[in-house]
Amino acid sequence: MLNLTQAQQEAVVQRQAETGHLFGETAVELGFVSNNQVRRALEQQQGFSVLSDGDDRIDPLVVTAFDPDDILARTARNLRGTVTSAIRRDGKPVRSVALIGRDTEAELPILVANLAVACAQTGLPTLLVDADLNHPHHHALFRVPNRAGLATFLAGNEQSGLVQPAAIDSLSLLTTGPVVRNASELLDRQRLANAIELFVEDFGLVLVDVGCEATAVAATMGLDAAIIVMRRDVTYTHDLRLLLGQLETNGQTVLGTVLVD
Repeated sequence: MLNLTQAQQEAVVQRQAETGHLFGETAVELGFVSNNQVRRALEQQQGFSVLSDGDDRIDPLVVTAFDPDDILARTARNLRGTVTSAIRRDGKPVRSVALIGRDTEAELPILVANLAVACAQTGLPTLLVDADLNHPHHHALFRVPNRAGLATFLAGNEQSGLVQPAAIDSLSLLTTGPVVRNASELLDRQRLANAIELFVEDFGLVLVDVGCEATAVAATMGLDAAIIVMRRDVTYTHDLRLLLGQLETNGQTVLGTVLVD
């Protein structure tokens, strides 16, 4: 797919043996192709959408949208395998997953955004919901408006036209909407899960970034499963156990934990 000559292919293989690098990476190093050509070839070969460098429709922090070989993109794909293979207690596939953080206010939204892209790249219709109502992130990461969104919907003010398409095929977003003072009230009594249920039939998977605040546990209630994202050498074991207990009390299936540095 890179249209290399036989001599160029042999040079790449020889250089690979010396460095242990990937074929495409080595071809770029030798000056035979550009990074964009490699990404396009990967897109054709693996059947998923990647964007060109400099495409400003998505923030570069969502690296999975641009570089499938980045370590964060690989982490996102591994996590995708955990999510898409998960089964609920009733034997049905998991359709809605909350990602909840401890000590990872900056890292959690980036991880969730990359996971959402990784899921959508398989062709799975994916909805990313930003439920961190006091600290919205995903409208900025995916460069979409945030005039109305989840808060608008939960307050009963609007129900149509809130879901927005992202620049990656098969990925849509429900942003927070305007910052509200009564976030805890909007998220209690399983209101978030009840609202998302309206979207589940239209999407194969709904990923919900519930943030790291006290309201996060309440936001997970009624969702199929949860994943905990915590900071290595910072998050206390006691806090993790407490969070696990709260989620289990709510009937939540915890798919696992992710450590970030």
